[in-house]
Amino acid sequence: MSERGVSFRLLGTLEITTINGRLPLKGMNQRLVLALLLLNANHVVPTADLMNVLWPDGRPPATARKILQNAISALRGVLARAGVPEHVASLTSQGSGYFLKTAPENIDLTRFRALADKGRDALAAGDTEEAARLLRGALGLWRGRALEELACSGTDWPQMAAIDGAWLHTLEEYCEAELANGRPYEVIHRLEGVAAAHPCRERAQRLLMIALCRSSRRDEALRTYDRLQQRLRDDFGTDPSLELQDLHGAILTQDPVLASHDTSDPRGTTTPRPCTDPELDVLHALLDLVRRQNRPHVVALTGDAEERQAALVARLMSELQQDDRATVWHVRPGPDGADLDQDLRAALRRARPERPMVAVAERLHQAGHLVPECVGDIVAEAGRTPLLIVLTARTGSQGLWPGWDNAVPRFTTITV
Repeated sequence: MSERGVSFRLLGTLEITTINGRLPLKGMNQRLVLALLLLNANHVVPTADLMNVLWPDGRPPATARKILQNAISALRGVLARAGVPEHVASLTSQGSGYFLKTAPENIDLTRFRALADKGRDALAAGDTEEAARLLRGALGLWRGRALEELACSGTDWPQMAAIDGAWLHTLEEYCEAELANGRPYEVIHRLEGVAAAHPCRERAQRLLMIALCRSSRRDEALRTYDRLQQRLRDDFGTDPSLELQDLHGAILTQDPVLASHDTSDPRGTTTPRPCTDPELDVLHALLDLVRRQNRPHVVALTGDAEERQAALVARLMSELQQDDRATVWHVRPGPDGADLDQDLRAALRRARPERPMVAVAERLHQAGHLVPECVGDIVAEAGRTPLLIVLTARTGSQGLWPGWDNAVPRFTTITV
């Protein structure tokens, strides 16, 4: 419960609670509207976006606006009947949308992110006991899958997958901390569950191997590696990373460094992200630049290697969704780029000053002359928004998109 007497809970079933207990929410319409408002708390959510979550097939009935207004009115009534003061939480119309105003600490997702960030900082600073305490507290806010009843009903928003990915990343960091603290028994059960649910997730498999090895279960650690190797070969035609291969070798030879508690990596380093290639590192560095400078930037992946461009984009999106560093928006520009402007503006509407947005638009060699002006306008309108626009095209930007240099003020081109 927050200090202000109300708590909005998304980390499990969707709930509003006060010191007197849980408030009644009736029907899926109320829950869908409340969920989207909370995911965008303290920002205006356009009416069109709320209509889209109620009718994702794009075919709202003639009474759609009235149905939405009824859901909003019902939510206001829930808060009013519970005696929640307007300065604590209020739901108002503003412009062409609705606005749920409340202190960030009233939302469990915000508290989770704050604790996880502090725990991550403590882990990076080497204070593993404090890191374990903070990360344990962050994980303790979870009561199940994020927005569980919405997920069970078939709702599949990108934000929900990102939140679940943040839980997984935080759990792995908690296990890193506890292994460094010399408590492998504390994390084995958690890691076994994650490893079973994500059989190709190398970080979880690595941590499980270390925990098993340090718990005198060396044979099980080796079998964990064998299962991972077989799964990767069957599904992707590849082998585990060099990091996993080195760990496997250390377990086989019973390297004494595996008994060390100062880090979960037997080579003495903690690796927040798997080793990558130079182009991917540049993309991550540009995202850090966007976050640090709090302004937009455009990066174009150009050249003839379309498959390589697609692989880079896919891996970038996967990593960002796993570690919850940014909101990811996949633009669908269509074969001639006609929807590029509309989709980029939809991404910009969802961008938040406190959280970077990465908007990805692929194969824009088919969009031609539309690209420079459209992208330039979005960059100009973004102002102080941390927005990274990632574009891919089969040839160079200047030759393909005349006027690119003049239209787009801040951009980087990576030839792939």
